[in-house]
Amino acid sequence: MALTIEAIRAAQNKTVLIELLSAELQRFLPEEVQEDRELYFQALDSMPRGLRAMAGMYFLDISLTQNRLAWHFGDQNDERDLRETLNGLRELELTEIAESFEKTWKFFEPHMSALQSGDYGDKEFSEWLEEIGALKLTEELDEKILIHLKKAGRLGLLESWPVYARKYPERCVVAAG
Repeated sequence: MALTIEAIRAAQNKTVLIELLSAELQRFLPEEVQEDRELYFQALDSMPRGLRAMAGMYFLDISLTQNRLAWHFGDQNDERDLRETLNGLRELELTEIAESFEKTWKFFEPHMSALQSGDYGDKEFSEWLEEIGALKLTEELDEKILIHLKKAGRLGLLESWPVYARKYPERCVVAAG
């Protein structure tokens, strides 16, 4: 069953609301859609903008809990994904993180072919990041993001989902009619 504005408003706490939003994302983006990148982007186009934003920044949240910002571009370097991430951060009003992400993306633009091919010469990825200056660039940005994540709470960037959904519930549901 589709998520409704009433269900968003009735959610007792942020944990329940995140579960509702996650279930709605899973409804739009089941595993078989996530595995087929063309189907995935088609599905994103059909989603309400709030849910699309949440889907767009989800993998960045995972990357930031496991590594640093620069490493995210090694894991996710399809420019469509990067655009969805940036737009998602902006839509969710994570402005400072969006600015850091955009700055890092601009830095990586001349290196996209290496990221997409996985060819870092004869170097390991971490060595290559160091050599091109990515780790130096993102050191300060990582600190800003870490401060935000600590303030946000145990769910990291996902903490923005219930805040956004309560503020803009109409952007998280398919319009009736």
